[in-house]
Amino acid sequence: MQSQLQIPLDKKIKAVYLCIVLHTVQIGVGIAGFPRLVFMEAGQDSWISIIIAAIGLHIVIACLVFVLNSYGDHDLHGVLTTTFGKLIGKIITFVFLVYFFFSFFSVLLNYIEIVQVFIFPQMSSWFIAAILLILVLYAVTGGVRAVVGTSIIFFFGTIWMMWLLYEPITYVQVDSYLPMFTTEPSAILAGVLTTSYSLLGFELLWFLYPFIHDKPKVHRYSQLAMVFTILMILIITMVTIGFYSKGQLEENIWPVLSLIKVISFPMFQRFDLIAVALWMIIILPNLILLAWMVSIGAKRVFGWKQKYYLYLVCLIAFICQYHFDSRHEINDLTGFVGEVGVYFGFLFPVLMVPFAIYKRKKGKKKDNAKN
Repeated sequence: MQSQLQIPLDKKIKAVYLCIVLHTVQIGVGIAGFPRLVFMEAGQDSWISIIIAAIGLHIVIACLVFVLNSYGDHDLHGVLTTTFGKLIGKIITFVFLVYFFFSFFSVLLNYIEIVQVFIFPQMSSWFIAAILLILVLYAVTGGVRAVVGTSIIFFFGTIWMMWLLYEPITYVQVDSYLPMFTTEPSAILAGVLTTSYSLLGFELLWFLYPFIHDKPKVHRYSQLAMVFTILMILIITMVTIGFYSKGQLEENIWPVLSLIKVISFPMFQRFDLIAVALWMIIILPNLILLAWMVSIGAKRVFGWKQKYYLYLVCLIAFICQYHFDSRHEINDLTGFVGEVGVYFGFLFPVLMVPFAIYKRKKGKKKDNAKN
């Protein structure tokens, strides 16, 4: 297997699309419960945790792009095999793929649970899973352009939902944000860690980078995507904290979805039910992009066609969902994926920076020797 991908020009995409694609893979089912989780750690000073996590995120993105630029037209597998050799490179890439699969699976399980709690309590999990996985298969088999195009369409189809916060904002109590700057530093850091869980997904760049046509613009648009994500998370969290009392927020598993219950129209008395149905359009890009990462990564490591691994990923996810039928089990899996993801997402790019610097220096020496 070649460590470097040879992507035809007609299959490449523009870097500007990263603004939307990276954002959509970060914002998904997790945002429904995020304000509660960060509030339980950092209280009314949750905004401080979010800002600190945002600074760390921008630094990590800079490191990730620096590493990718140092290795030319490589993806994650190419970077690892070039640095550590074929065997170790394949092993580390495979570990990443296992992590991405569990991320994919946790998103699937969480949305199934939301549908069963809010809309159809008696609906079978396998039926909801089958519908979602069929849509994932249809999108990913269309190739990287179809995957990116789907994310962009779904983004513009759901971004209007931010306007649903308008009515809850009118109920916000300023006292909920007071007193400020009273949270212990340890609690603030715990909130930073919780926020980091919700910012994962930007690891997509490891696999999408070779498909970008204008690579010099990757860093700019990746950072813009992170700004958009942080602003959205910050706004939603502040509105949620201001809307609920402390006790209500700590007891509400999905406060963002419950927030929408205050919205009503003459024709829709329970608009929150419609919002949950529309939430599928928000989480679908998550599932599609994660499934694409796992399948393209498996192709790079083991060979064969990408579609075979895609079928296998969906089949395994469909079978495994039978074994997760309680909130406790889903919570444990989601928490585990988030904790592990901090190492894969935030720590790994930083650790790769020294290797990237060494490769750049080595490349300069070769160029000087030729001259």
